[in-house]
Formats: sequence, C-alpha cells, structure tokens
Amino acid sequence: MHAGCARAGAGPCVRRSALSAVAVVREGVALTDYEKYIRTDELLALQKPAEGLSCHDELQFQIVHQAHELYMKLIEHELRFVCQLLERQEIARAVTTLGRVGRVQAVLLASVNLLDTMAPSDYMTIRTGLGRGSGQESPGFRTMLRLPGEVVWPAMVKFLEAQGITLREIYQKPHDHHLVFQLCEGLVDYDQQLQTWRYRHLMLVYRIIGTGTPSLKGKHSDLLSHGMKQRFFPKLWDTRDEVFADWTAAQAAKGEDPGYHG
Repeated sequence: MHAGCARAGAGPCVRRSALSAVAVVREGVALTDYEKYIRTDELLALQKPAEGLSCHDELQFQIVHQAHELYMKLIEHELRFVCQLLERQEIARAVTTLGRVGRVQAVLLASVNLLDTMAPSDYMTIRTGLGRGSGQESPGFRTMLRLPGEVVWPAMVKFLEAQGITLREIYQKPHDHHLVFQLCEGLVDYDQQLQTWRYRHLMLVYRIIGTGTPSLKGKHSDLLSHGMKQRFFPKLWDTRDEVFADWTAAQAAKGEDPGYHG
C-alpha cells in the first residue's frame, strides 16, 4: 500500500483502484482468467511504451533486467524455504530445492546473452535515461549476495550440529553421508553459479563499453579481482583444502609423492 494512503486510512490507492478496474475489462473485453491471475495488463505496462523508447534496444534492456529481478525474487523465496526445510531436518527436499535454485540461476546466466546483441552506441543512448543507475544497485543482486552469510549458512550450521556431523567427516566419506553431501554440494553450486554470474556480467560490461573505460563503480579489473576473491560459503571451500591436505600427508607417510601439497 502506498504510504500516503496508509497514513490517510482512506483504503486502496487511486492508482491501485484504476489498475483493478483495468483487471476486469480491457477495451470493452473481459479479461481471461489467465490475464487476471498473471496480471498481464499491469506487468506489460511496466515497460516504456514504444513511442517513449530512447532507441529500439531499450525495450529489451528493460525487460531483461526486470526479468532478472523477478528471478532473483524467486531465488530468495527458495533459499528461505531451504532454511525452513533444514530446521525440520527435511534433507531430501532441501536438496531438490537447491537444485531448483541452480536452474533459476542458469536461466539468469543464459538471459545475459540477449544483452550481447546490443550495440555500444545503443547502450550509450539508453544511459541517458538510466542516469547513474548501475546493476550493482539491483535489490535482487544485493539480496543474493547477502543471503548466504546472513540466512543460509547459519541455518546450515544449526542443521549440522543437530545431525552431529562435521564438514570434514562429510567430505572424507561422502558416500556414507550421501544426502548431506548433496546438500553441501548444492550450496557450492549456488556459490559457483553466483561467481559465474558476476564474471559474466563483467564480460558484458567489457563488451559494451570496453575494457579500459571506468564504470560508475570503478575499474572493471579491480571489481573482478575483488569479486573473485569472495566466497559465499567459505567453510565448504576450506574443507576441500583440509581433506586434500590430509590425503597428501597420508601419501607422504607412505613414501609417495602425488605431486600435490595441501
């Protein structure tokens, strides 16, 4: 509800009332149940009209980014559900839900390809309307960065404590702890996909505005270097180092040198 309407206590906003009226009849024709459920009139009104576009490619630019926000909203919805499942010890469903998250991330990644078709000159035209806006300001992207450490990992730690098992034990004998191992790997998949998304977005920036042009947030190389150092579930990556170090030490104790030194 609009803040002004809430303060006035006058019921729904005028804008919402108008949209509700549109949801019943459009151009004298009753909307289908699908149109009313999906709220297609409202959804399709969120983009600039054809006569208001700064260039042909602006419609694609808006739609792709709006779709990204919707998919990121879905990812948040599913990750919070994973936490609920962990609290209830429903491991199998938590694993399949993380699999769904991975598929949504794959859709996000694939959709960036559409933006590769945009000419640099068209992006410059679009920027005149975007102002100083940046993808770094995306509320969905910020949520995807924040959820792992603030919400998901605390739930995972609590779950492991309830199971009475450590990450080291899981990764030393993954087949003895198959479902929990798959759960951990689902989180690694999220981490890896998010890293891939960041890298892919930066490659898009390189393609559109070049490798030397500073973006609104700084040099691309600096952003990439900083982003690639971040791990969203660092304990899951550290455990690999630990397990490999144990194996390397065991090989060395037998007089064998595997060529790796963890």
